[in-house]
Amino acid sequence: MKPLIVICALIAQLLPGIVRGDTPYAVKVPATGEVVHCTAYPPQLAPGAKAGLVIHLYGHGGSNIVFNAGRPPFDVIRRRITERGYWLIVPDLGPRHWMSDDAVDRLDAVIKEWTQKEDIDPARVHLLGSSMGASSSLLYVMRRPGKIRSVAAIFPVTDQVRFFTDAPNYRESVGPAHHVTDANREAVLRAISPLYHAEAFQQTPVFLVHGAKDTVVNVAHSREFAAALQKQGSPVIYRESPEEGHHDEIVVSFQEEIADFLTKADANSGPARAGWSR
Repeated sequence: MKPLIVICALIAQLLPGIVRGDTPYAVKVPATGEVVHCTAYPPQLAPGAKAGLVIHLYGHGGSNIVFNAGRPPFDVIRRRITERGYWLIVPDLGPRHWMSDDAVDRLDAVIKEWTQKEDIDPARVHLLGSSMGASSSLLYVMRRPGKIRSVAAIFPVTDQVRFFTDAPNYRESVGPAHHVTDANREAVLRAISPLYHAEAFQQTPVFLVHGAKDTVVNVAHSREFAAALQKQGSPVIYRESPEEGHHDEIVVSFQEEIADFLTKADANSGPARAGWSR
């Protein structure tokens, strides 16, 4: 299925929110009125059925035009999400946003508009993130408790204290996004690290995927976070590929499982099953 390119913008005061038809979709951030751009894959719905919502957050340097989930390794996931009655939305939150306060506001606006204008159940909103987008998905759960049904995170940064030291090339984006200074560095980085806030995920199932040969985000980020979630009894599935690094092809072997995790949890009465494999 070809995506609709959605321009999330305020196009006219008479047409606020999401606009159907030949007019581009439109959303504005209420607090600022700023423009956000998105790509949308519409769901295949039976008459009278209600849609769900999966939001994809891309990796560092991406956008709603260039994003991980648009590549062939995600073909099955995209197809399963839409054919099972879910919107797949890719909002442009910025190429180096790292779920900053502004990015949180943008994502709030996109979720609000889609759930209201498309009559989506707000309890059926899920996140699918890659790299920076995976880290940002987890951070959004921390910032908005109870808002997200589940998160699939592909090679996420879960310990920003460690990452700030291990990956100096990313300091120029993480630092400004969260106003990191020499004086507040430790406190701020811990505050945005899921590893130190595992309790925030007690009611939010998490699916983690990581490669043992990842040289960008060390596999310890997912191993330690999965262990922390498992220790407190939170619903977590962890899949580790021994020969994979930091690239999208890692998801190929897990596409069906990830799609099931995101789209079938709504039909289950209990949390996602625990799982762990390397």
